[in-house]
Amino acid sequence: MSDFGLPSPRVLPDDVRERLRAEVRAGIGEPRRTKHVWYAAAAAVVVLAAGAVVVTQQARRPAEVPPAVAGGLQLDAKLATMALDRCWAAVHAAGKAERVPPRAEWVPLLTEELEGDAVVAATAAGRPMFCETTATTVTLSDPAATPAYAPGSRSGLLLHSATGLVGGVLDPAWPKASLTTSTPDGSSGSDVEFSPVSRQFVAHTRTAPDRTAVALIDGGPGQPRKVDLPAAPAPLLAVTDRPEPADRTSAAGRALGDCLADAEEVIPDAAAYRPGPLLKENDQQVVMGRRGDRVIVCTREPDYQRPGKTRARAYPDLVAARDVPARLLRVSTLGGAESGAPAGAARNPVAVVLPAAATSAGFEFDADNGADLAVTDGMALAWLPRKIALTPEAKVRVRAWDANDRLVYEGSLPLL
Repeated sequence: MSDFGLPSPRVLPDDVRERLRAEVRAGIGEPRRTKHVWYAAAAAVVVLAAGAVVVTQQARRPAEVPPAVAGGLQLDAKLATMALDRCWAAVHAAGKAERVPPRAEWVPLLTEELEGDAVVAATAAGRPMFCETTATTVTLSDPAATPAYAPGSRSGLLLHSATGLVGGVLDPAWPKASLTTSTPDGSSGSDVEFSPVSRQFVAHTRTAPDRTAVALIDGGPGQPRKVDLPAAPAPLLAVTDRPEPADRTSAAGRALGDCLADAEEVIPDAAAYRPGPLLKENDQQVVMGRRGDRVIVCTREPDYQRPGKTRARAYPDLVAARDVPARLLRVSTLGGAESGAPAGAARNPVAVVLPAAATSAGFEFDADNGADLAVTDGMALAWLPRKIALTPEAKVRVRAWDANDRLVYEGSLPLL
């Protein structure tokens, strides 16, 4: 022990000493970073057996060493690099490279992904920026734009994309907040998680921007304060860089395209979904669509609250296990009593995903009610017979055959 009560110094092993010296020399040889990318430097801490701590500074490319994220925030380094590289390529392809800082100064702070719709909250030369990528599209906020601040606050939006993605910055005086969205059909809300570095936040609303009002609620001490957020600035670019054309000329193709365009809910990469079976009865319509292993349903019916209008709903494929042989997609009742429809208008579509080899199928609801169906691209669709009660115990027995009449699936699926 020393006179100050500290443990006696330990001798470092030769290999550790030489490695640390090399790292320090390498750090000294690096050019000094400008202040707006201070967070690109990572401290490498080596804890030795004797309890001594040696810290060396390593300057690295900003995009390779993002700062740590706190709480429930996520930062997927691989996802961030791929998305930012794709946004950078789109900027070059659009001839807008002079309007953004160099790629080396793009620093990812957090990532979020929902069913293939990924967003990276980053800074570019110290300014907040959002890069969103889907399977077919790229959207990049304008790093030179000023956030659309709510009156009397420093909370504002920088991006509200076609997929319903919201990206903004939170007032530094707000320790926490929640975000709410309102549409003609209702409202929803969630807590805001933000980067401690830039105060950036993101949220997948999955509702059309032109039908969605966005607000923030200050969750700090005292009375909660709600501020309505103005429309976000226009993005620097929003392009389809990897197009996947799908049929929109057949009856099912037109129905799918029109329904997805009119639906309040947004399906990313909607234009790439191939049409499946189409079901119509009076003024009610149901159509399925497929892209890869994702299958969607879109419905249209009269808007009973607004005579002469129709209402479209889109149902995304949020099933976690898509590798099962068959699955049923949940769809709300059309013509339900809560919609103001006349008595007897209620119908329930039964939408089933089948093996890709299936070309025909049979649905059996009970001994007296069933349907023989053509299968389109592994999708089958039928109305639930009116006599069948939609209860937690209700099931449909499904059998499917391929083009050679070989049975490729047989099983029962719960209707709820």
